[in-house]
Amino acid sequence: TLDSDVLVCDDIEEAVDKFPDNVALEDEHRRLTYRELDALANRYAHWAKARNLKRSDVIALVMHNRVEYLAAWIGFSKVGVATALINTNLTGQALAHCLTISYAFNVVTDQESWRAVEEARPFIDRNLMVWVHGLADEDETNERRDIDNAVRSASSVRPDKGLRSGLTNRDTALFIFTSGTTGLPKAARIPHSRARTYMRAFAGATASTTKEALYNCLPLYHSTGGLVGVGSILLDG
Repeated sequence: TLDSDVLVCDDIEEAVDKFPDNVALEDEHRRLTYRELDALANRYAHWAKARNLKRSDVIALVMHNRVEYLAAWIGFSKVGVATALINTNLTGQALAHCLTISYAFNVVTDQESWRAVEEARPFIDRNLMVWVHGLADEDETNERRDIDNAVRSASSVRPDKGLRSGLTNRDTALFIFTSGTTGLPKAARIPHSRARTYMRAFAGATASTTKEALYNCLPLYHSTGGLVGVGSILLDG
């Protein structure tokens, strides 16, 4: 029900507990078991808490497909923080618009995308802290930091569920944006109920088993690749 306190991160933790040693995700650089994915997500969760982020806050994710992408927003959801999934093809004022309407003060990004975020910064009327995977030391500033060491040093233990106490399926898990073909992109609020429906419905419809693997050629910032595609296989081991 919409008033249930079982959230999308709980569904994923259930899969972790059922299939801990199965391969969960693989990209060009890393392969993670379910246990390792959960540990990484927990590190992102504790990193967010260390930043004093709280329930109803939003983090913007501007990052290409990689295992950290899913680990990040899953982790943030464990502490009640919503994630705005930003199209990595956006630049300038369109990117600034998405960052502005997301109400995020923290942006997590990667080596390929952080310069676009910085170029959009002048069009945004609030301070942004930009956290970059793989940022070179010489590129660090007071408003731009490498995130790898911070996440790596955070606890891998599951955060206490009390940190998301009071949240229900009505609360926001993600913001996913329209493509902006008829104007600037618009943010669609994805409550936990909808995120769970995307993932669980297709996990059931595909009847996938632990013998299957899915090659995901779609971007993780859209619902089809990032929720339907992921859920159709991840929840089934």
